[in-house]
Amino acid sequence: MQAIFDWLSSVLTLLLCASVVDMLLSDSPMKKYVRLTAGLVIMAALVKPLFSADWSLSFSNEQSASAFDQETKQQLNQLSDVSELASNTYVNQQLQSDAETAAASFSSCEVLDVQAEVNEEEVKNIQVRLKGKCQEKEIQNVLAEKWNIEEHHLNMVMEKEERGGG
Repeated sequence: MQAIFDWLSSVLTLLLCASVVDMLLSDSPMKKYVRLTAGLVIMAALVKPLFSADWSLSFSNEQSASAFDQETKQQLNQLSDVSELASNTYVNQQLQSDAETAAASFSSCEVLDVQAEVNEEEVKNIQVRLKGKCQEKEIQNVLAEKWNIEEHHLNMVMEKEERGGG
């Protein structure tokens, strides 16, 4: 913006000087040559920005700006992926802790694993793998109420205990 202001002020200064010189040379035989010269100088000042601009520099700046934008978007996508992964890990750890607390009321019940399907900070489905003698339905009711989800979104999977055979 400053460059445009500078260019405009120099053109206006040249116009003012040309008009003063024109008034001073009222009926001189040199008047037509002075007008021609002043007109050429003013026209040169008007088109000077077109010839002095470094067009290759502005083109390379546009390319580097678009490359910068692309790199920034790629890094933001990577950060959101890492953030989503970290939040899923935290959610699974928290759900695991809650499931272990609910299963603790049964003496021989053990929570092996809890996996949650999370979409945009909303838990869709949860799978709880249990081992031992567990009251699946009671644990499912307790966890569904604690996690505020419907029971059909909570899948309880019992692992069979291996028994030694002889």
